[in-house]
Amino acid sequence: MLGLAIHTCGPDLGLALSNFDGEICHQTWPLGRDLSSQLHTILMEFIAPYAWTDLSFLAVAQGPGGFTGTRIGVVTARTLAQQLEIPLFGVSSLAAVAQQALDNSPAGSISDIAVEMQARREQLFTAIYKLTANGLEPSHPDQVLKAAAWEQVLASYPQSLHRAIAGDDLAATVVQVLALAHGRWLRGDRPDWSSVMPYYGQHPVDL
Repeated sequence: MLGLAIHTCGPDLGLALSNFDGEICHQTWPLGRDLSSQLHTILMEFIAPYAWTDLSFLAVAQGPGGFTGTRIGVVTARTLAQQLEIPLFGVSSLAAVAQQALDNSPAGSISDIAVEMQARREQLFTAIYKLTANGLEPSHPDQVLKAAAWEQVLASYPQSLHRAIAGDDLAATVVQVLALAHGRWLRGDRPDWSSVMPYYGQHPVDL
C-alpha cells in the first residue's frame, strides 16, 4: 500500500508519500515559475527507492489556487494515474486547510471549520467543512464570494465555527491531501483519473 500526493495550487510544490503503516515522507520546494521545468525530475527523485508501479493511488490538490500551478499539478497527476492505471483522488485545497486545522487542534475541540483564501478582485475562496463519521464533508461548498457575502454565510451558521485562513504555505497541506485521499480509499472509493478536474472556485475548467 503506497500513496503519493501532489500539491501545486500555491507558489510552492508539495509532495507526500506514505505506506500508511508508520512511514511517511513529505517536502515542499519554492519553485515558483520553475514548477513546470522541475516537477518531473523532483517527482522521480522523491519516490525513490520506490518505483512508479509500487503506487496504489495518487492524490492531487485540484484547487482552488493559482491557475497555472493548479493546472500543471492536475495534468501531471491525471497523466500518471492513466498510465499506471491506478485511482486518482482530487482533493480540494480548502478541505486540506480544514483538515490541517483539525490536525493542529486538540481532539474534539472543533468540528466545523470555515476556510477562506484570498482570490482576485477583492474576493475570497470560501468553504465550510464539517467533521463526520466519514471524515470532512462540505456543508458550504467551495465558492468564490465577496467578503461581505462570506460574512453573511458565516452569520447564518448558529454553531460555533473555527475559522482558518489559508496563506501562501498551501503546499504544506500536502500531507492532509494524502490523508483525505487515503480516507476515501479506505471507504472503497476508486475514482478514475478522468473524473479529476482543476477547480478555480466556481466551476471546473476542461483540460
